[in-house]
Amino acid sequence: MSFTVTQKTLERLEWPVIVERLADELRTPRGRQRVLPAGPGTSLFERHPEGVRRRLAETRQALETLEAGEPPPLGGAAELAPVLARARKGGALTADELLEVSATLATFQDTAAFLARRAEEAPDLAAWAEGVVPAPTLRADITRAIDEAGQVRDTASRALAEARRDAHRLAAEIQQRVQKMLHHPDVKSHLSDGYFTVRNDRYVLPVRADSRGAVRGIVHDASRSGTTLFVEPEALVDLNNRHKQAELAIDQETRRVLRALSEAVAEAAGSLDAGLDALAGIDLAFARARLSRSLSAVEPEVGEEGVLRLPQARHPLLSPDEAVANDLLLGEGFSVLVLSGPNAGGKTVAMKCMALAVLFVRTGLFVPAEAPARVDLFDAVLGDIGDEQDIREHLSTFSAHMANLARIVAEASPRALVVLDEIGVGTDPGEGAALAQAVLEALADAGARIVTTTHYNLLKEMAEVDERFANASVEFDPQTLAPTYRLRMGLPGSSSAAAVAARMGMGGAVLERAEELLSREDRQLDAMLRELSANRAALEHEQAQAARLRAETEAVRAEYGRKLERLQEKRDALYRSMRDDLDRAFKEAHGKIAGVVRELQREGVSTREAARAREELLALERTAREAEARAGVEPSTPALQAVDWNRARPGDPVTLADGGAATLVALPDRRGRVAVRLGSARVMVPAERVGAASAEAARAAETPRPRPAPGPLRSGGSDRCDLRGLRVDEALDRLEAALDEATSEGRDRLEVVHGIGTGALRRAVREHLQTSPYVERYLSAAPDEGGDGVTQAELR
Repeated sequence: MSFTVTQKTLERLEWPVIVERLADELRTPRGRQRVLPAGPGTSLFERHPEGVRRRLAETRQALETLEAGEPPPLGGAAELAPVLARARKGGALTADELLEVSATLATFQDTAAFLARRAEEAPDLAAWAEGVVPAPTLRADITRAIDEAGQVRDTASRALAEARRDAHRLAAEIQQRVQKMLHHPDVKSHLSDGYFTVRNDRYVLPVRADSRGAVRGIVHDASRSGTTLFVEPEALVDLNNRHKQAELAIDQETRRVLRALSEAVAEAAGSLDAGLDALAGIDLAFARARLSRSLSAVEPEVGEEGVLRLPQARHPLLSPDEAVANDLLLGEGFSVLVLSGPNAGGKTVAMKCMALAVLFVRTGLFVPAEAPARVDLFDAVLGDIGDEQDIREHLSTFSAHMANLARIVAEASPRALVVLDEIGVGTDPGEGAALAQAVLEALADAGARIVTTTHYNLLKEMAEVDERFANASVEFDPQTLAPTYRLRMGLPGSSSAAAVAARMGMGGAVLERAEELLSREDRQLDAMLRELSANRAALEHEQAQAARLRAETEAVRAEYGRKLERLQEKRDALYRSMRDDLDRAFKEAHGKIAGVVRELQREGVSTREAARAREELLALERTAREAEARAGVEPSTPALQAVDWNRARPGDPVTLADGGAATLVALPDRRGRVAVRLGSARVMVPAERVGAASAEAARAAETPRPRPAPGPLRSGGSDRCDLRGLRVDEALDRLEAALDEATSEGRDRLEVVHGIGTGALRRAVREHLQTSPYVERYLSAAPDEGGDGVTQAELR
């Protein structure tokens, strides 16, 4: 599979400018080489669909990495192609070139570690790490042999270190001797100055020319004036020779070290070259991410059906503050988009946006639009844009356009996007319009997707007769006589030539004459389009006003909703406070009931009258609850029908606060808890969360239930409470219910059967009886009545 686009089309779409902006975001030399120059033959365009999707995934992962504040360490890589080529041929590299290799290997190592840390979050980027081979041994050898200044270190070779020590020692010895000669009376008088110097790598003295014979030695140089000769004294010849030999040894050993390192580089040249290619791929991914971020671009959906959907698309070369975003669509229900409207209104910009989006996706760049964008894969972008005149080929503008259109028609296919600017211009308008229609129909027959700009009314009418065609127009403000650059899908636009001419300064008389010369049909169509555009603008203004009012209404509604919510919260808080106060009061009242009973008994009131007093207290509680309800305070939990605890009996159906049904097991205990049965489970719940059963359950409860046979007395007598087999907490709950029932029925005594066992239950029962307000005293039963296994409680 291939991707086709001509250099001329790329230039007319201003693609090279996009590529230059991408190149500015690159950090490696090889990355820039892969991008520039911008042309159809560069490796920038992915040819296969899987490659396109992989590049987009790399861009997304690189963007996420950049957003996390983690740029890749790519800055230290150098372009080593010339260095590697010379090393492969056996050439020796300089110390500076070897340092470049070392720096590049360091970048390899840092990048490989960088990608390894992000392998899970960025798998497509991490895949490039396979080509980045750090070669730590080679890097260590270079670092050990060459310092940061590009000098070969003494540690590079023992022979080099020894030669340098010899050279330094001999140089010091020579300097000591020559210093003595400078101050020797037999020599000093023949010197032109009191210093020594070096000529041809040998130490010499400046001897006056007229004293040449006074200082024996070898002449190596003379001053420009000829008055001074630079003489190597005979006493220094042997030392200079030995010093020269040491320096030659240094030079020879240095070359050997550099040659050995160069051979190591040659052996690793293949992996180095592959690593540089991998770095370039990583560099391109992050450059695409940076450019996409600067364009506020989004990742598009990529399909195969030839669809372009770009919500709020912007031209990438226009400033985001100046660009007018437009919704662009092609390929969903129609294959030819006809853009019309005034000159300089933005038709060509919209057309280029769609073509550039296809190029962006082929490159792995996100598109400057809003989500959800979609850019399907096209195998070719075919264009006829701008002036095609070619004097060298003896082609006029129209002839050049026709030649290009002929090529486009021949190459069109279902996977081609065709962009045509002002199709059919340059000849008779009637013939040009007819030819333009025929070309568009041929391209549509070939299955291509086409975007064209036009002023021909004939093409604007095609949407009414051919479902493959659709209109779109750029707006023109009739009040200001200026374009708005807003694109509207579905309707053709007026060319507004007279309005444009007026804005450009054309005289009124000329414009009136042009209006007179315009044919009646054209005037009617133009007037209709202008009126349609004005009505649409007015409608959109009203829609904007309605949207603003709706937004304000929603804001007010939301504010009132928040206020209502706050009021409800305050009401619930008030209810909870009132409920807590009432609960505390009721608990205090229940705590004092025993004292009331004792007081009544001391005054000689019967136990039945004490029970009646208790009923009055419960009636008072119901009255308080009813007053609470009449106050308008509603609890947040579902309302429950109050239970008449004086009439309630174990086995009665009840309703819980959460709406569930249960069966009453025991009346409220001393802590205000009620035992109920849910299915097979027995649970304790607060009495205020238990309500009377529903009407249906109440009717069912009216059916007589088997109850224990009453004793011979309804006033006085005794009851029996069997607690054997129960846990302590369950036994105390049942004992509390039995005391309550026995007291309400006016019993004198309650026999509590708890058994002997370990004695824990007996102790708990007697402790409870000791603190109960219903019990006067208690004692163990007689041996023939159960002994220590039964406790008899005498009730007040």
